[in-house]
Amino acid sequence: MKRILLVANKSWETEAIINALTLPHFSPDYKLMSPDILRNPWLLPQGTGKPRAEWFNYNNSHIELWCVQDVMEIANPTDPQLYSSSEIKKGNLFKIFNYDKNKPDLVLALGTADFGDVTQNNNGCLVIGSNVFIHNYHPKGENPKSKWDDPRFEQMLASSIEPNFFQLIDPTTMSYIESRLLKPFNNPSDSIQILCDPNYIALSSVNITNYVEFDTADVMGIQAIRDAGFKNTVASVETTHGIIRFGSDAKFAFVSGITDRLGHFNDDVNGRDKKGNVKTEAQNYAAAFNIGVYLASMLTKITLANIK
Repeated sequence: MKRILLVANKSWETEAIINALTLPHFSPDYKLMSPDILRNPWLLPQGTGKPRAEWFNYNNSHIELWCVQDVMEIANPTDPQLYSSSEIKKGNLFKIFNYDKNKPDLVLALGTADFGDVTQNNNGCLVIGSNVFIHNYHPKGENPKSKWDDPRFEQMLASSIEPNFFQLIDPTTMSYIESRLLKPFNNPSDSIQILCDPNYIALSSVNITNYVEFDTADVMGIQAIRDAGFKNTVASVETTHGIIRFGSDAKFAFVSGITDRLGHFNDDVNGRDKKGNVKTEAQNYAAAFNIGVYLASMLTKITLANIK
């Protein structure tokens, strides 16, 4: 039996993903709608090493849905920036990968992101790829809340995942998924669709705990990729896919829900409606929920043949 890990970053991302997986109008398989174990809402103590949901034998696979934020041990729980610490995330990942005696066969990193091309608006779209590049925004340890360092930073890590993983969704299933994707409130794309390419790169800018730094860090990270000689499309720009990738040598892919345009985090994620209401929750929820819509159909296609 294969072990599949679905690893999301924040609790609000995980909750939206579970909502999509367990709703009959968005999930095509009753077995997925009814996990064998469901720990949602999360009521266990912070730092507990248990997944949010488990399916014990789904298409001959043990599927675990995890939330990185759940497993993080926080010294000062009242400091919200510590929940974004790359150092703390990396230090607690062993709880996920060692939860079962069997090593994972497939790891999918899940989370919201911006799209790494300033000329494109893909807000609301899903991007799926397999390469990871980690850029250290504070390489001299300037952020006391996150000082993680690793010799694998500033280089591309490819995945051994088979190309047929990116061909699991046939045209009929693609239409089913895309007809159910939510449109985010602020500056949505003209076409809410799935963009899938094994050559896509996920950029993770690490050691950022203050969201104000995102726009600057994202541009610097993309420049680091270009300076390293890689011309692949940077389809996902966030903080945690790369941390998850470092947790295992298993076959890996990332699934990102796009919330904002490159350099427009404050405009798109923190944008307001005509009444002046901040629409952060609506923007984030739509993108995270769409990840669950994709997973609900993609997981029905997973078989032993897809993960050699």
